[in-house]
Amino acid sequence: MPLDDFLKPFNFSFEKEDAVKTGRFLLFFILVYLLGLLFLGALFPIPAQELFIAGNVSAALGAFGIESSVSMQETALVSIQSGPAIAISELCTGSTELLIIVSAIIASIGISWRKRLAGAIAAAAATTAFNYFRVIATILIILGTGDIGAIELAHNVLFRAFLFFTIAVSYIAWFYWAVSAEIKAQSKARAAK
Repeated sequence: MPLDDFLKPFNFSFEKEDAVKTGRFLLFFILVYLLGLLFLGALFPIPAQELFIAGNVSAALGAFGIESSVSMQETALVSIQSGPAIAISELCTGSTELLIIVSAIIASIGISWRKRLAGAIAAAAATTAFNYFRVIATILIILGTGDIGAIELAHNVLFRAFLFFTIAVSYIAWFYWAVSAEIKAQSKARAAK
């Protein structure tokens, strides 16, 4: 069976125009991602990001009645009073996810700049909020159980769910919002015919 016949039910096409659009998206995505990485790294180096997240997490834990302090070793540490010290590493900052979602939205060339900028700001805010939720929830699970298997499972599952949710779902929600007016206009035009 030829590949084209196999892919027809999935409505995939490999036309030159689609390849060019995909290539432009990928190149623009990589460019925006690398510029964002350079800008973020210059403005807010990784140790500063770790300390910032650790400080905010420590303050949030205080709202749960959990006293903690923050220090810097190889990575930032949130030391729970009469409890463990929890490392806040580069992966805990959420900066990778933030750069991916913002870069994907900015690289969506066929959508107006106004909608891309609004989407990038909203996605950055959502990614930051969900990252804090993930880190705090993981710490609460660590404090609530002594089972290392449950802790590792919760940390890894929460981490992967966070990646999927913030990147895939946020992009899909933004994209739907960005093109919904155009879809409605096309539907009205078809109905008028």
